[in-house]
Amino acid sequence: METVEPIPDHVPRELVVDLDIYDLPGADEDPQRAWLAFREYGPLVWTPRNGGHWVATSGPDVAAMFRDNHRFSSASVTIPSVPADRLLPLEADPPLHADYRRAIMSYLTPVRVKALEPEIRALAGELIDAIAPRGQCEFIGDFAHHLPLIVVLRLLDLPLSDRAYLHARTEIFARHPDLQAKIDAYLEVRSYLELRIAERQAAPGDDLISHLLRARVDGRPFTPQELLSTCTMVTFAGLDTVAAMFGFVALFLARSPAQRRFILETPGQRPLVVSELLRRYATSNMGRVLAEDVVHGNVTMKRGDHIMLSPSLYNLDPALFSEPERIDFDRSPRHITFGTGSHTCAGAQLARMEIQIFIEEWLARIPDFTLSTTERIAARAGPVNTLDQLPLVWQLAPENGDVG
Repeated sequence: METVEPIPDHVPRELVVDLDIYDLPGADEDPQRAWLAFREYGPLVWTPRNGGHWVATSGPDVAAMFRDNHRFSSASVTIPSVPADRLLPLEADPPLHADYRRAIMSYLTPVRVKALEPEIRALAGELIDAIAPRGQCEFIGDFAHHLPLIVVLRLLDLPLSDRAYLHARTEIFARHPDLQAKIDAYLEVRSYLELRIAERQAAPGDDLISHLLRARVDGRPFTPQELLSTCTMVTFAGLDTVAAMFGFVALFLARSPAQRRFILETPGQRPLVVSELLRRYATSNMGRVLAEDVVHGNVTMKRGDHIMLSPSLYNLDPALFSEPERIDFDRSPRHITFGTGSHTCAGAQLARMEIQIFIEEWLARIPDFTLSTTERIAARAGPVNTLDQLPLVWQLAPENGDVG
């Protein structure tokens, strides 16, 4: 159950707001906009929910704190903090963070990621071809949870038959407010991966797990604990955030026939389209822990305090973007949806490619679709902004020989 903590003595009472990141007002309509509820109380606020933590609400402050690894440590990025082994490289600070990250990036090279495009495109097409003849779908369950999950399982060379098991536990770890539920899901995934790593040690291949078995950190091989932690992080990250982004993109396109036509008619603009959609619909929100006392303005944050940094509070800052809640495919935004600084998401290139492929393959097969009027959209905020349900409908083309 979500906790409400006493207010620490160093927290000014006027900065305390009773807002819960797992239950923000308006999140069922627009999870990214819901984060703006913190902004009206000041550039830095404290909530007693979920263990008690700060929230930075100014866009420039959010970006600066993401980049300040010395004072805003990544040693704990979950809120509430999960008392478990670190997820690497996510919960490592420089200088070791660079070695952990390099081990992943040396596998996810631009050449290797580009080489995945035909396979991902074919997979997206197969999934959409199975959906299109129905004239309707529940997009999250029928598509969004399948494509990125299968991509990650193939990168790790894990059985596709395990995707339901892993997806269920990823959902709990990313979104459940109950700390014990998060811990249980985390431990179950780690136990599962321990077995897979042992299999790969006996019979290595060309997958990411085998690559990490050969990688070096600080001049030495990964320890068993480091290897398990890194594989766990890749699994959680890869199965969750891209699926969430698919949902928001599909929701926008379902509501926007003119923008669908623009995308179809201007293929050269599609990278900018993806960038603007990523700006508007950030998914991941990251915690940090104060490594030392920090005076920000006239507020003192104490060593050990936790703070939540939401890219939405940067991406939707009107001081940084004109009419920030409006999608504008003519702008070239420098968003921080994938973070910024040394902890920028290692899988960002792969995620961008998956999103662009989804848009292209979906619109090639189902160019006109809308929201169902008989079923509800289910959305929520939290460490991962997401849609739980997105019912879509479209007209089926008449069968050959039918008379209209």
